[in-house]
Order: sequence, then C-alpha cells, then structure tokens
Amino acid sequence: METIQSNQITSTSTNDGEEKIYIVRKTRSMCPQCLQYVDAELVEKNGKAYLRKHCSQCGDFNVRMSHHAWYHIGLDRYFFSVMDGTFPQRDYIIRLSEKCNLDCPICLASANDFTELPDLKKETLLDFTDQHRKLKIDLMSAEPTLRKDLPEMMRELKRQGHIVALHTNGLKLAKKEYVKELLEAGMDEVHLQFDGFEDKTYEVLRGRPLASLKMKVLQNLEDLNIATDLVMVIKPGLNEHEIPAMFEYARKHSFVRELFFLGLRSLGHARDVEHDNCLMPDDVIDIVAERTDNMVDRRSVFRFQKLYFALLSLMGVRKCLYVQHYLLIRDSEKGFIHAKDLFDWNKVEEHLDRLMDIPRSNVLGRWWWFIGLCFKMLSWNSLRVAWNVIKMKLRLWTGFDLSKLSNETLILGYITACDPFIYDEMVAEFCGKGEIATDIGIHESGSLANVTRERFWKDRLENLKKSKGQESEETVPAGRC
Repeated sequence: METIQSNQITSTSTNDGEEKIYIVRKTRSMCPQCLQYVDAELVEKNGKAYLRKHCSQCGDFNVRMSHHAWYHIGLDRYFFSVMDGTFPQRDYIIRLSEKCNLDCPICLASANDFTELPDLKKETLLDFTDQHRKLKIDLMSAEPTLRKDLPEMMRELKRQGHIVALHTNGLKLAKKEYVKELLEAGMDEVHLQFDGFEDKTYEVLRGRPLASLKMKVLQNLEDLNIATDLVMVIKPGLNEHEIPAMFEYARKHSFVRELFFLGLRSLGHARDVEHDNCLMPDDVIDIVAERTDNMVDRRSVFRFQKLYFALLSLMGVRKCLYVQHYLLIRDSEKGFIHAKDLFDWNKVEEHLDRLMDIPRSNVLGRWWWFIGLCFKMLSWNSLRVAWNVIKMKLRLWTGFDLSKLSNETLILGYITACDPFIYDEMVAEFCGKGEIATDIGIHESGSLANVTRERFWKDRLENLKKSKGQESEETVPAGRC
C-alpha cells in the first residue's frame, strides 16, 4: 500500500487475525433503501476507505469510497482543513424541464418520469439571478434545448452579467443554425454528453445509435469555436477502450477545454444499477490510468487536487470533495505538458501541507502563505505556460468560464453525482453547485438536492399507490450499490 507523509493511514491486524477499523470522522448519511437519514462514519479498513452506516430498519451498509485509503482519506483531511463551509454558492444547476428527447437507461435525472411537473418558469429563474452577481448558471436537466424560450432566457442571463453554460445531449445542436442562435443569445460554453465514438456505446447507455450525430455536433461546435466540455459516462465492460481516443481527439481539437469522466451512480433511471457499475472518482482515476498507460497517475492527481483545494479556499469558492481535477497543456511537440512536470512537486506539496496549520480566520497569514507558494512554483517549465496557469487561477476568482481559458488548456475531471449510498452531510455542505427546480425549490447544495429529490418522489409514488389500494413495497427500486 502506498503511503503519504502527514496523511498516512495504516491498517494492522491483531494476533488472532481480527482486523482493526480506523474511524477517520463521523458524519450523517442516508439509508439507501428507506432513504431515512442515519449516522455514518468514514473509516479505513485493509487499505480501503468506506462510508459505514447503520439503519435501524434496514441494517448495516459499508459503501466502498476508495480502493486507496491513503488517497481518499488524505484528500478528505486536507479538504476539511483548508476549505470553509461558509463560502457563498456561485454556481447553480437549473432544472428547466423534466422532459427529454431521449430515454437514456442511465439518466440520473429521471427524464420523462415526472412530466406532469410544469417547466421551471423563466420568471422564477430570472428573479433569483437578478438578486445575485456573476453566477455560473448551468442550464440542464432534463434536456434544456426543448425549451422554446431558451435563447431568450440566455439573453436575459447575460444581460444580468452571469456565465451561461448549456448541458445537453446535443441532439438539437446537430443543426448549426440553432447553435448559432444560442451563441448569439449569450451561451458561453457547452457541456456535451459524449460517451465515445461507437454506436454500440450509445445503444447501451442512451438507447439508440448516436455516434454520427455526435460527430456532427462536435463539428458545429468547433466551426463556431465554442468552448466545450466532453462528459464521458464510463460503464465498465462497455466503453473504457474508447478513453485513449477521447484524449487524442481532445489533443487535436482545441475547442475542447474540458474532458470529464463520469462514474455511474444510483440515481434516477440508474437507481437499480449493479454494484460493479457504480463508480467513484477514485475508480475512474484507475480506469483512465490503466487505459492510457498511466499517462496521468494517481499521485499527480492527488498533488494537483491539493493545490486546487488550496486555491479555491483562498478565493472563497465552494467545491465538492468528490469532484477531482488535473491540468494538461497542449503542446505541438510533446502532445501534452503535464501539471506534474511544471514544478518541483516535493517542495510544492510540502508547502501545501503548511496551509493546514494556518487558521482560516488568519487571512493575512494565508495570503502570506500564498506568496510563498508562488515562489515555490517558479521554474523554467512553469514560466513556459505561466499565462495559462494564471488564467486558470483567475477563473476560480471571477467565475469558471471555459470560453476565457486558453486554447492550449485541457482540464481533466474525475466526477460523480451524490446518491443516497455516498451522501455525506459534511461533504454536502461544501457542494460546488446549488440547484433551482420546480419540484423541490432552491437548494444551496446540489448534493442535498439529489437525495431530497429521491425521498420526495419515493414518498409521492408510495402515497399514490396507497391511495389506489395497491402495495407500496416496490414503488422505486432502491439500488444495489
């Protein structure tokens, strides 16, 4: 098992072979079956990290969070040492409609299940955004391009000074004129569901062959130079082999500014997904590394993520522990320049760890620490790409707008969605996205919104069946993660 300096967690056994479990911290979670809130503990056992919880009705649950305790618990300790849960929310998911032009078996948003819900009123959104400055507005869920007033909504949001991001399956973006209309209305960036280059992948994940249509969408986005994030859902045994092609495409096409690898979770249509297909960012890191000959290794992600958390903390930006990043710079000769090659990471990480000992109330001390960090990060390699790094840091402060990043920059993301299995109340308090929706209103934590929605619709469907005199035991499958 790998170890790390100040964050090392060890696992031992007693003489009679009984394993010891080390409790890292106590929190609150949710029972994945009855969806009641329960006490929980993040623990280390045999070099792995688990979220352990007990429900008086449904029994015990040990949800594996990571195969690598040193990694997960090391980031957990650093995160809670440097981040501040009082930071205001600056990024909101907007659930514009429950309707979609696809019926994806893996949809986390339960698209088309609750179409009796009215669309979110444009006035509701604009009244909220008018009371805030410089927000990141993620127009999504289920499929925002089905809204006829989407361009008008974008124009109003831009007039108010917000960053406008579109999250879409891309079906309507196959028409270039429509993409132009959205761009002229103020769309800043596109987050496109893009699970690979083969029809087989889309038939399994999205219910129909979409490869040629997706390529047409990519061409339209590139022709109009729209900053794009490709979000690849990884299903073990299906599309991991396409990961190298994703990197190669992103390397050659600079309009792609982010490449996000998303692990399935037990939400929405995927509530009953099999355990082996439920992926944490930790699992995704392993899969991507394996398929790319360890091009981006876990240690490098660990160090970069600590740097990322430190900068977020200094700039007052919320972020989820479960969303992890890495930075690549496109280079005509090398293909990519890696973040791990920019600095002397041994010195940088040592300095990063010092921030854990500076109280968050010591603003002067923290900014003095930041000046020291800047000197630690100076090197010939870092000077070569300094402007790209500086621009990325500025985006943390002013709002993360992909369109403002350099064409050379490629951000990697290893991400997941919070479901009742992995919901952690302490982590949810720092969630980097809020949510505005018709069914459950406004939430400052998207993580809390996810599990609240699961409870809301489970109770509603059970009550509906009871009112019809039917059994209510199998209203919403609870999942088997």
